[in-house]
Amino acid sequence: MNFPSDFRKKACKVRVGRIKMLMGMYAPAIIKNENTPEFTINIPEVKINMKSIQKTEQSCILYGVPKVAYTYEECTPFCASLKACLNYIGQQIDYSYIMAITGASFRLRWNTKFWDGGNVDIMNIYEDGYEVFKRAFHAAGRSYQILRRENSNKEEFTRFIKAEIDEGRPVIAQGIIGPPEACLITGYQNDGETLLGWNCFQENQEFAKEVTQGEEGYFICKNWWENECTVAVMSVGERQEELISHKEILTNAIEILTKEKIVFRGKDGKITAEYAGGQIAYDAWAKAVADDKEFPAKAILPILFERIMCQGDAQVMVGEGRSYAAYFMEWVGRENEKVSDKCNKAAKYFRKAAECAFQMNEPKGGFIQDEQTTRKFAEPEVRKQIVPLIYKAKENEAKACELMKEIVAEM
Repeated sequence: MNFPSDFRKKACKVRVGRIKMLMGMYAPAIIKNENTPEFTINIPEVKINMKSIQKTEQSCILYGVPKVAYTYEECTPFCASLKACLNYIGQQIDYSYIMAITGASFRLRWNTKFWDGGNVDIMNIYEDGYEVFKRAFHAAGRSYQILRRENSNKEEFTRFIKAEIDEGRPVIAQGIIGPPEACLITGYQNDGETLLGWNCFQENQEFAKEVTQGEEGYFICKNWWENECTVAVMSVGERQEELISHKEILTNAIEILTKEKIVFRGKDGKITAEYAGGQIAYDAWAKAVADDKEFPAKAILPILFERIMCQGDAQVMVGEGRSYAAYFMEWVGRENEKVSDKCNKAAKYFRKAAECAFQMNEPKGGFIQDEQTTRKFAEPEVRKQIVPLIYKAKENEAKACELMKEIVAEM
């Protein structure tokens, strides 16, 4: 198990949709009310009242590290974790910038073979799943190291974590509690047997049955290695270079917006997963939602929950992603007067695409994925109202992308 998508595919088969959220689905909290996205940009974004390091022979805890959790403004764990880590070590960086440099603001992925709970996985942006992390560190001007479970052991993970914490730097990890989503390790106890930090799932009893919390709110976890979803740890180095250019970020964004197919292969070269991307992803999404055969009248609830989860994930990718894409384009426009007008126009199209995603909540009765909305989404008349909104989002995104091509050509 290497990707968050693997976790969700497995879990979808055994979970029923009676709880209001599951496996990262707090992300829709980006909606302040049922129809209106609510985002804020605040630079600097973190105000730390107290920083301190408490160190003993067998423990070291960094206090004052900004919390990482699903919030109205931040729904992508890695982007939230990197922002909190960089803010703590003194580099003020904006969430919308991280969403742009990773490509998360511009992604839409749809598995061409089945309803896939891993469509939203940030590691599906590029055909090298770890490229998203490498791009983020490079764009932020930081050196980094990534240690993977597949070619390491617990002792190596422990040494890696302790060395970074002892130097006063939080560690970004995939997993620790729950699925292999990003979180922050902010300390260790018992010579590394116990880890502390922030994790989006630390209050979810489904995943955190043996996890406690300290007074500052950090999780305290002893069975972090026993969790097979603890697949990687990442360090953020002290070296800080200039941020990459807006042109480079936009060029990568255009590639994501126009790449029609993302293929993953196993070590034997055989295809393990294939995703539609760019404009084609909207078509695949719309086709799946419109297909009544995928929503049989007597379908059991877990199947319907799988469907609405994929719908919700797509809304998050477009709703959160394009909202932050709009903010980023406006930012680029402020920094590049020559292309300012086109940047602002592109931002408007991205914002219109995001609005379509939020409008999809109305016919199905909201975003919360309880039994009522799950069964509502399965109704043919409800899905017929959603499909045109998918195509409308596609149309607005295409217009934004064309403007971006002109912007890059003029930069």
